[in-house]
Amino acid sequence: MNITDEQLGKLFELASMDNKINSEKEITSDDISEALISIERKIYSFSPEIRGGFLENKKILIADDLELSIYQLSTVLKKIGLTPRVARNKEEAISEIQKVQFDCVIIDLFIPDSSDGIDLINITTKRRSEAGINTKIVVISGTDDESLINKCYELGVDFYIQKDKNWHSKLLKFLSTSFQSDSNVAYTKYIIDNNIVSYMLKQFNETKIFDSLLKSINSSMFMGIKNVLFDLREISNFDCDNAYIFAEIYKLCAENGGKFVLVNPSMQVKEALAFAYLEDVIIYAKSVEEAISILNKESKSQ
Repeated sequence: MNITDEQLGKLFELASMDNKINSEKEITSDDISEALISIERKIYSFSPEIRGGFLENKKILIADDLELSIYQLSTVLKKIGLTPRVARNKEEAISEIQKVQFDCVIIDLFIPDSSDGIDLINITTKRRSEAGINTKIVVISGTDDESLINKCYELGVDFYIQKDKNWHSKLLKFLSTSFQSDSNVAYTKYIIDNNIVSYMLKQFNETKIFDSLLKSINSSMFMGIKNVLFDLREISNFDCDNAYIFAEIYKLCAENGGKFVLVNPSMQVKEALAFAYLEDVIIYAKSVEEAISILNKESKSQ
């Protein structure tokens, strides 16, 4: 990957490695790898509400001419189950838009000039209108030029993101809101203090949801987040036959030196845990705050 000095500066800024920007030491491949890992950890900390399989058929196009930006965007999207197509210039993007009915097109406004980005927005909105499709158009740019931003919205852009340190969070929240309804949400995931992955469960009765949870938790363990919290306040009915999922998660946490805490488990959940001989090994808490306090005390005592 060829990276200019300007791109290196932006990379280290996004990774909160400001000490590298003004350093007189030569930048090595290890420094770049460390920055990319740091950015990926930040990206991972912002996870939207998801439900099993709702993203897998969404068609997303990234139109950007910088490899670093393409890498970052692709990483963000893959974290929520999306595999984007990529266009590295305006002509490639136009070709893709004419062939595929995309659910979302993410456009770098300067590709390489703002006039190219504006042209691409016009072509995308025209295609959206002619085909009668609901393509979401997202523009990402480092500029704070209000006239350009307003022009984007006037042309039909759904969301403009200024590329600051929180741009990935804004993008994930927009896609989450755009691609799903609350009635179909299975769980909400978020990271606390970079050592707890917390899930607010809204549905807990399908194998695909269990599989999604286990995959997500395994990814957390890989990233060094070893404690798991399940908020069960919205789960009243529970089939005892599904107790194995708790055993699997408890085992994952134990093997990685972490803890598994349940917040507000219903009587049915407790009965299922007793049936699986887990009632004395999994921790209960009355609130998320109490659960966090328990996990933090456990971490300090280790």
